[in-house]
Amino acid sequence: MSFPCPGCKSKMTIDLRKKTEPVKEAADASSGKVVITPISEKSSGELDGTDLRRKILNSLKDLPPMPKIIYKAREVMGNPKSGFKDIAEVIETDQAIAAKVLQVANSAYYGLSGMVSSIHQASVVLGHKTLEQLITMVSATSLLGSHLKGYRMGAGALWQHSLAVALCSRLIAKDRAPAMENDAFSVGLIHDAGKLALDRYILERNDQVEKALAKGVSFLEVEKLVLGFDHTELASDLCTKWKLPENHVSAMRYHHNPSASDGNQLAFIVHTADHIARQNDIDNSADSALYTLDPQALDVLALDENDLAGYQQATLEAVNQITQSMA
Repeated sequence: MSFPCPGCKSKMTIDLRKKTEPVKEAADASSGKVVITPISEKSSGELDGTDLRRKILNSLKDLPPMPKIIYKAREVMGNPKSGFKDIAEVIETDQAIAAKVLQVANSAYYGLSGMVSSIHQASVVLGHKTLEQLITMVSATSLLGSHLKGYRMGAGALWQHSLAVALCSRLIAKDRAPAMENDAFSVGLIHDAGKLALDRYILERNDQVEKALAKGVSFLEVEKLVLGFDHTELASDLCTKWKLPENHVSAMRYHHNPSASDGNQLAFIVHTADHIARQNDIDNSADSALYTLDPQALDVLALDENDLAGYQQATLEAVNQITQSMA
């Protein structure tokens, strides 16, 4: 860019374009040839994993609709001076969500079929904790109902899986960590939110993805191979951006590997729920069988195989009841 000097008025030019990267030489062990590649860039000229991750995060200019209304509702519910009328007014700012809240509140799952006619009444009958979970769930339907072409997930597949993980997480937390019941539900519902942001980048690298999948690896490994990072890393970045609690951020980051979470119980709960949901194969994921339960999960949560079977059946029934009410 050029501009006049304030003193002598002569033209000054500054070139801020990126300089050519230095190169390094490395011997190819198989052929003995020397391969020359840029030090900080891929030979294809693509951004490296760190830069791409930053670019994706920065491209998300605003919070998705789901967290916005959740934040507002939580803020009101967390205020001891707020009443049921205040909570109802927040929910009613989004008529689409308000309608869904009433629809699901009257489902067989909540046992209130035909009994709830207003948001205010739903607030009184369901209580703050259940209402917050209900708002979170219905707010997520449009966001998580997308067709993810890169991940080979049809419309609604991610939503079905996320709902199953949320409901199962709540069941486990209710038995093992009651104070975390709401947190478990919320994190379970958005645990795969990173995939929403990554789908277009996965699709753009379809040839690389196909080659990786042909080797029989999971999509979690595919992400690392073609992007340099995975959806759990981006999801934890999103949680930080959304100013969610630290244990939420950690649970999102380590829901595939809770043993690395420094003992985060929420991470173990969501991980176990994710495993159970995959056993139900609700989302028909081709790579479900490639994910295994963390060896420490059963010990940390004091569960056994019979418990897992019970949660699996209860989760399937709950998902069926709720999805039928929202059809």
